[in-house]
Amino acid sequence: MKHRQCMHVHRSRVQRRWQHKKKLQRRIFLWFGASILFTALVIVGAFRMLSPTERIQRDAAGFERFASSRIAAVWDDAAERDALFRDMHEDLSLDVTLYDASGARLAQHGAACAEPWVELPVHARDGAHLGRVVACGEPYRWGGWRFVVVLLLAIAILWGASGIMAARLLRPLRHLEDMARRIAEGDLSARAGLDPERDGELGMLGGTMNEMVARIEKQLADQRELLAAVSHELRTPLGHLRLLVEMARDKPSQKTIDEIEKEIVEIDALVGQLLATSRLDFGTLNTQAVDPIELAEAALARFDIDVCALEVEGERALMEADATLLARALANLLGNAAQHGRGVERLLIRFEPAEVVFAVEDRGPGFATDEREKVFDAFYRGEHRAGASLGLGLSLVQRIAKAHGGHAWIEDVEGGGARVLFSISAVPAERGAEVAQAAE
Repeated sequence: MKHRQCMHVHRSRVQRRWQHKKKLQRRIFLWFGASILFTALVIVGAFRMLSPTERIQRDAAGFERFASSRIAAVWDDAAERDALFRDMHEDLSLDVTLYDASGARLAQHGAACAEPWVELPVHARDGAHLGRVVACGEPYRWGGWRFVVVLLLAIAILWGASGIMAARLLRPLRHLEDMARRIAEGDLSARAGLDPERDGELGMLGGTMNEMVARIEKQLADQRELLAAVSHELRTPLGHLRLLVEMARDKPSQKTIDEIEKEIVEIDALVGQLLATSRLDFGTLNTQAVDPIELAEAALARFDIDVCALEVEGERALMEADATLLARALANLLGNAAQHGRGVERLLIRFEPAEVVFAVEDRGPGFATDEREKVFDAFYRGEHRAGASLGLGLSLVQRIAKAHGGHAWIEDVEGGGARVLFSISAVPAERGAEVAQAAE
């Protein structure tokens, strides 16, 4: 059931990330499409306002009606015909050329037409073909200043749209650049105020960078606190050791040696917790086939606890896990119960289809309801569990459980005491190689 819920949450996150990932692409596409469409509309409008197409068509029709009557009427009178074409050239700004029925040029006023505006056949009243008239005019040709105006207008629109888009698209990048600069200067409080819903992929990048910086800031704070705590905790046993060594020099005794050994064991336990913490920080898990029952028996023997305190539920099986870290988690639970819980009552191992659960019960006062989550925070020391410790024990158990796909929690025990549990993912040892290969 838990696995299905995790898969559902994972799919939901992937879908949201994919939607955000495509948002910027859609925005760029829509912006450029809108710019092109708007530019096309402006150019079409400018063409309609500046182009003489409609006037050409209207004037060409009028010219045909005019020419059909006037040119045929003066065709036989060369003087009147020449005067008519001269007036057309001067008054209408037309270049006119007249050809007879055989194609010979009879008259020309103005330049020769490379691109005729109109080419009109001339017929007599009885329908006989007399010739043809070719006319063109420079004012009706598209080009010159009109083309330059439209071209400059299109360039100005595209240039302005590109500037707007560049400003909008670079705004999140400027936020990220400012954040990166402040981080480089040592300001770990810098954050990028970007929203994935609004800024798409760059918003997601900003959110990821915010999470990264927050984790770095927390890790540095934890490391500073850990360094201060470790320095303080080491001073006590080292001071005792120095005193015991002086006592042993003056008067050697078995009691003094035992005290020295006790202080060394305490320092060794502290160093072991620090090494386990560093391994988890760097994610270096050395997984192998592990027998949880053998680990539990070894942990009980280390604390001189009768093996009868171990109980097993479910079918025994080997698991893929980091034996050193699991041993550290069990040692922390047993040590916590022995030191703060008035002794270990029971160590339970429960084999389930999806996980293996380890539970340690003690005889102490238990945990208050409001501190059951806090006890898994680093450096937290509960009211009944304060003392000469770093407050890393249960925090380390939680981190080891999460590194193995599980978690840690606390339950009530009837009649008093506390039950602290942690789980790991039940990966059979024979599937370890497959799991490791799939993870890669």
